[in-house]
Amino acid sequence: MNRREFFDRIARDWDREHRNSKEKKKLERLAQYFVLNEGDVVLDAGCGTGRLVPYLREKIGSRGLLIETDFSEEMLKIARSKNKQKRLCFVLADAGITPFKEKSFDAVICFALFPHLPAKKASLNEFRRILRPGKFLFIAHTMSRQELNRHHSKTKGPVAMDFLPDKKEMKEILLSAGFSDLIIREGPSLYLARARA
Repeated sequence: MNRREFFDRIARDWDREHRNSKEKKKLERLAQYFVLNEGDVVLDAGCGTGRLVPYLREKIGSRGLLIETDFSEEMLKIARSKNKQKRLCFVLADAGITPFKEKSFDAVICFALFPHLPAKKASLNEFRRILRPGKFLFIAHTMSRQELNRHHSKTKGPVAMDFLPDKKEMKEILLSAGFSDLIIREGPSLYLARARA
C-alpha cells in the first residue's frame, strides 16, 4: 500500500477520531501561534479533512482566501463536505509540486504533514517559492515531537518511519531551503516551527 492509498483508507476514521472537545481545544491553542491578518491568502498544505478551516477562516476574515490542498482524494472529499464558505478552495495536489504561481501566499500552514513528506527539502523549496517575501511558513502539530514520533513508530503501514527531525536538524533543513528568522516551540501537545521566506 502506498501513502496515498493509506491516507485514503484512514480518512473517515481519522476525521471521526478528531471530532472531540479535547482535539478542538488543542487546535484553538495551536491557531493562536499562526501570524495571520484579515485578507491574507493562506495555503493549508496537506489539509487532511479540513480540521483547521474554522480557525484559519476566523483569522483571515471574509476578505481572506484559504486554499486547502491534499494528495488524498478521500481526505479532500470529507473536508469539502464539512466546509462550504466563500473564498475557500480545495485543490488535489502534492505538497512538493503545487500548481500555484510563485509569491502567491501570505502564509503556508503545514499542519500534521511535515513528517509524511518523503522529499522534505524539495517541499520546503516549493513552500518558499510560493510564499511572498517576508511571509511565514508554519510547521505545526498538536503533539510534541517525542509524542508524534512515538505515535508514528507504533503505526503500521507506510507512515511508521515518518518522524519529525530534532531541533538542530529542522533548523538546518529550513535554513538550507532559504528560510530565516526560525522559531521552534515544543511542549506537551504542541510543536510549532515558524520560518520566514
